[in-house]
Amino acid sequence: MLLKFKTGLESALAALTSFMLAVMVCLMLWQVFTRYVLQTPALFTEEMLRFTMIWMALLGSAYCFGRRKHLSLVFVLEVLSPPKRRVVTIINDIIVLCFAFFILFLGGIRAVESTMQQFSPILRVPIGYVYLILPITAVLIFILQSLNMIDVIQNGDRSNTSQKKSLEEA
Repeated sequence: MLLKFKTGLESALAALTSFMLAVMVCLMLWQVFTRYVLQTPALFTEEMLRFTMIWMALLGSAYCFGRRKHLSLVFVLEVLSPPKRRVVTIINDIIVLCFAFFILFLGGIRAVESTMQQFSPILRVPIGYVYLILPITAVLIFILQSLNMIDVIQNGDRSNTSQKKSLEEA
């Protein structure tokens, strides 16, 4: 059941980030069209693109943590025995959980609170809404990384073997 929830959450994140990328492409095309064809640039597109990129990048990072596709030093794990690999993976997961809680969640809450009275120059949106993605991403990373850690504790480190298989197939 946890695996089904995790897969569903990852699929939702993949769909959302893909949608955001499509929106960004449309905004960029509209910006180019209005600037060079209509000779009157649509100013709102620059802020929308910036805000959408921030949200897309952070949601994409949560997706990567869930799939264990984030940047990592795989060669360090490959030289370890399976029990040691499991311990190092769990320690890494705990460090990620601490980062998600203390930096992204608590720091994100402070950033949202301190910038709710600041407004973007063109859209007049509170900047706190842009920073709201930090605690949202923290919660998502915390959930996905916890599920990854439960999987490693119960089943061992299968992610390394799947990474080896995908590298061999490439």
